[in-house]
Amino acid sequence: MAALAKDRHFEVLRAVLALVEEQGSAPLADAAAAAGVDEGTLRELLDPVLYLAFRTATGELLQETNAFLLTEDDVLCVTGSHWLRDLAGDPPAPDVALRLLIAALTVQTLSTRPTPDLDDAVKKLRGVVAVDLNVPVELPPCLDVVRRAWHEGRSVRMRYLADAASHAQEMEVLPHRVFCRWGHWYLVGRLPAEDWARTFRVDRMQDAAVGDERFEAPDDVEIPEWFDLSAHERTVRVRCTPEVLDVLPQPARAGETTAVGADQVEVDITVNGDRRLEHLLVCLPPDAEVVGPAEYKQLRRDHASHLLAAFTD
Repeated sequence: MAALAKDRHFEVLRAVLALVEEQGSAPLADAAAAAGVDEGTLRELLDPVLYLAFRTATGELLQETNAFLLTEDDVLCVTGSHWLRDLAGDPPAPDVALRLLIAALTVQTLSTRPTPDLDDAVKKLRGVVAVDLNVPVELPPCLDVVRRAWHEGRSVRMRYLADAASHAQEMEVLPHRVFCRWGHWYLVGRLPAEDWARTFRVDRMQDAAVGDERFEAPDDVEIPEWFDLSAHERTVRVRCTPEVLDVLPQPARAGETTAVGADQVEVDITVNGDRRLEHLLVCLPPDAEVVGPAEYKQLRRDHASHLLAAFTD
């Protein structure tokens, strides 16, 4: 049997379980036909979940009689108290349901295809949360053009305003992948004359059109899980009491401490960006000393003076 993709494997199991849940039992042949696979394939896919025995969190042993079974006559059935139904019957806690509802509404908004199963889940979650929640997601104007070019394997002609640039640049890009990450849409692609791919923010495209050049996008384009923020890291060496580290303004990352005297330590504290650095420096207690870099000592004094001036003028 050829290996099925994970999403197809899941769809088959879900279809079979739904059929057996609805009818109470179903011949293996009928379940296979409903799932769109042959009996041999279905038997292999079901094999890991047909006979289950494990202990619950309370120590109760769940044997085969409480599981999803295949009888000697090749009939799939479930009992009235099987563990799948029990788990499905308990709604999530309200705070969990709220987080799930926000995530589901966001996916609904961003999806470019129908999501009937997700729509059903949203209806159930709304009943648990019991509020009318609207999650607006603003899509960049050029996103539809970029997606269409990517799906059709054609280039994108655009006017792109790069970060810190004063004027938009005319360029043509061969789109390898379009994706959303941390609230922003990105296009990974390369210029026709280059061999490496770049990443472009779709919301920085002032206009875009589907180009005439056709190409085959590579299959192995990786979507980054996060972006490298090391260029924005600011690290300051501080001498203070250990208690200060428990009340640092967040987000901040403290390194290993070095004991200095009886009641003080030295530690490197790292934040991202100049504003968070300034905030950290003025939030340190007066008896905490900035050891280095030297310019951060002066920055602490300057920023504190700037803030005080707003109350003394």
